[in-house]
Amino acid sequence: MGSLWTEEFFPKNFEEFIGNSEVVENSVKWARSWQDGKPQKPLLLFGAPGTGKTCLVYLLASHFKWSVFEMNSSDSRDKDSIERTASAAAMNSSLSGERRLVLFDEIDCILSDDRGGIGAILSVLKEAKNPVILTANDLYSDKKLAPLREYCEKAEFKKINYLSIAKRLREILSLKGVEFDEEAVKELAKNSSGDFRAALLDSQSLALSGKIGKKDIELFSGREREEKIFSVLSKVFFGKTSDEIRRAVFYSDVNQDLLMRWVEENIPRQFRGEDIAQAFNRLSRADVFSGRIMRRQHYGFMKYTGDLLTLGVNSAKTTSTHSFNPFTFPTLLSKLSRSSAERETRKSASLKIGRKTHASVRKTSVESMPFLPVILGDKQKAALFFAEFDFSAQEAGFLVGAKHDSKKVENLLAEAEKIKAERLVQKNKKAFPAIAQEDFSESQTRLF
Repeated sequence: MGSLWTEEFFPKNFEEFIGNSEVVENSVKWARSWQDGKPQKPLLLFGAPGTGKTCLVYLLASHFKWSVFEMNSSDSRDKDSIERTASAAAMNSSLSGERRLVLFDEIDCILSDDRGGIGAILSVLKEAKNPVILTANDLYSDKKLAPLREYCEKAEFKKINYLSIAKRLREILSLKGVEFDEEAVKELAKNSSGDFRAALLDSQSLALSGKIGKKDIELFSGREREEKIFSVLSKVFFGKTSDEIRRAVFYSDVNQDLLMRWVEENIPRQFRGEDIAQAFNRLSRADVFSGRIMRRQHYGFMKYTGDLLTLGVNSAKTTSTHSFNPFTFPTLLSKLSRSSAERETRKSASLKIGRKTHASVRKTSVESMPFLPVILGDKQKAALFFAEFDFSAQEAGFLVGAKHDSKKVENLLAEAEKIKAERLVQKNKKAFPAIAQEDFSESQTRLF
């Protein structure tokens, strides 16, 4: 679970691409014409989020061995910036001599705060000597996009059929060794509303428990999808105004603690140099206020936590990059997921020891557990120790550092049972002194 499945299962070829087969076929023809030295009109891909627009762009670049220059909503979008960066990329080849693919991602967002950018982009499109692709979620929402619509070759991405999504999800879950209910996966695909990226991320979240069942899907049904974690992170790291950042966080379904884990994980991937130190400094201040909220139960501090976590981190960035750095799933959550069974075993073993030693679970776990390996290193002492407590094979294996079904654990538990049986015999002999030792077992059967 260390990496996002959207990254791990990025299509390796066009056969693995889900949905919109006609658009894919036409896009490949368009790219092949460029490869053969026949310039084409810029390609404008539009449609609902999560249907594969940007994915197709990078798949085309990979297939034809083109480098990609990307400009998105997080970049400077004024006339001078676009002419200085995108225009140069569209006119020149890469350092290796290969063609460069210029991508204007989410053009409807890039131009949402237009400062002469529309004219600069049109100039790039008209003068480009390299292939140019634009993507948009809503192509007809803004009249300013009309000149681009007229100049480009358009291709609409439809929402992906839920059966196709379900089929691919089952393949991925099987590869990851995650148990799943067929109907649950189908329901998950339906709930995605044709957004394969959302369905894949939901599957990864649910897979943390090791199994996906119908009850798990109920937690995701009816959830608002307008602002998913990726769009929220994009605004936190690259948003241009405080209003758009606050709005993205406000309308999302991501709680503050979870968002903090995502931001913490991705600061080193999205920032460079001194910006990383500044971003972590502000994130740490957000964490300080979170602690004060818990200690003092003063929830008025939440506004400081929220602004430091989002606006504070955003303002730490002083340099812009054009490289593609996908967001990464929080490592801490992955580690907690992998160690959840071990932590539960440790807790249950501590509870059993604490009952007899009159100590809390926490005190037993922190103060006693570290010394147990020394005691249990001796086979005889380990058997005596296990005889005192009703440990399961899982708990015994954890305590001696072996698998629960190993021969070592099996022998220790068997030896502990013998010790408990001998103690029971001695106890009953004292309770019934008239019963001869050799007849004890038979007499015990009659008595009880």
